[in-house]
Amino acid sequence: MSLLHDAIGKIEKILENSGCEHGIVALAVNHDADTCQYPKGVCMEGHFGGRIGQFVTSAPVRANTRISFMFGAPLVNQEQRGAASAIINAVSAFLCLTRKLRPCTPDCYGPCLAELSREIAGKRVYLVGPMPVLERALEHQRVDSPETAELFLIAGDGMTTDAGVACLDEYRGKKRMIFLGPSTAGVSGLINLEHWCPYGR
Repeated sequence: MSLLHDAIGKIEKILENSGCEHGIVALAVNHDADTCQYPKGVCMEGHFGGRIGQFVTSAPVRANTRISFMFGAPLVNQEQRGAASAIINAVSAFLCLTRKLRPCTPDCYGPCLAELSREIAGKRVYLVGPMPVLERALEHQRVDSPETAELFLIAGDGMTTDAGVACLDEYRGKKRMIFLGPSTAGVSGLINLEHWCPYGR
């Protein structure tokens, strides 16, 4: 079972018999929103109960859907997994389950990258998901195969593509994984995975 399914199971248990599980989440794209510097894509937002959860992706979805759509769903493609991630972030924001579900402002990009670089200095790093900023910044640390990596950095589509899901399933619990930015905050917070977002709001 994937980490996304584990997080959904946690949400389902928390919401059981609350009535919230039948609530509608509106999924939309916001091209003007501030976003984390790491993931590549557009900002899909989940709106629920006056709160917003972001998920940056190359495969955004626009829809109104019940939270319960995720419960027991196989989530067979990137679009469904991305929608589930945005819903998890929105519901986590509404229930105050996780912090840092809003991105930092661009003036924090430099300090964030500098601190992350210090945190992972000297480590062989595998990037799960497209991250142009880190591809450049970690050019000499980045490795092309997960087998040779000491740690994984995961952002946005790294949790939703077929390749990303397979990689995380295979190495979860075997290698250190750091989930980056608001896109990954809901899932990582629900199932106690390491999360990096020092300047998020």
